[in-house]
Amino acid sequence: MPELSTVLLLALLPGVGVAAGGLIAELAPSSKKWLNWSLHAAAGIVIAIAAIEVLPEALETVSRWTVGIAFAIGGLGYLAAQLSIEKRTEGSGRVWMIYLAAATDLFGDGLLIGAGTAVSADLGITLAIGQIMANIPEGFASLSTFRANDTPRPTRLWLTAAFIVPAVVAAVIGFLVLRTRPESWQYSALTAAAGLYTVAAFEDIIHEAHETTSDNRRSTLALIAGFTLFVFTSALLRG
Repeated sequence: MPELSTVLLLALLPGVGVAAGGLIAELAPSSKKWLNWSLHAAAGIVIAIAAIEVLPEALETVSRWTVGIAFAIGGLGYLAAQLSIEKRTEGSGRVWMIYLAAATDLFGDGLLIGAGTAVSADLGITLAIGQIMANIPEGFASLSTFRANDTPRPTRLWLTAAFIVPAVVAAVIGFLVLRTRPESWQYSALTAAAGLYTVAAFEDIIHEAHETTSDNRRSTLALIAGFTLFVFTSALLRG
């Protein structure tokens, strides 16, 4: 059974990915085309995480009915969180809604890592690496929005650092709750987290990509490249 220290270390990676994207947004000139392409690549990685790592393993342990129900619970949980964010940020501007949406995504990342590490350390490592790859464009998009709206730089840097918190908290909760539970519980929770994570990809990442600039064939190629990159990374890590 993996140690809590392993979970904490892995849970830092999604937040580090978002923070790295935020720092890139601070230092690099903005490019709507590159942002669109990178967000499509991130969506491809998210889809690959669910399709290659989570769902096949879950189907070996629990029934298809359970997988379907768990995935739906995760997706509906994300929609509920999104509605709550919209209500709480009403009148405070879209920039804060984007930030809170990214924080919610990171909470889902943490749940995925916590549940995955409860199943096996190798799975937790693979999921964490996939998330750091996907989260760099998300961090870039979120902090670019704050920068475009003239949010002071010290505030932007604090917000970048704060991205680490949701994933760590969620991973610890997920791991501590699931580590002594039966495998069926662990895989059901893992699938629910994947549902939240995948719905977030389509509701936030792709939506954000479409708002930056219109899609073209390179956008589609970027999505394909993101999916393929994660599959190859998974093959190198897990054989």
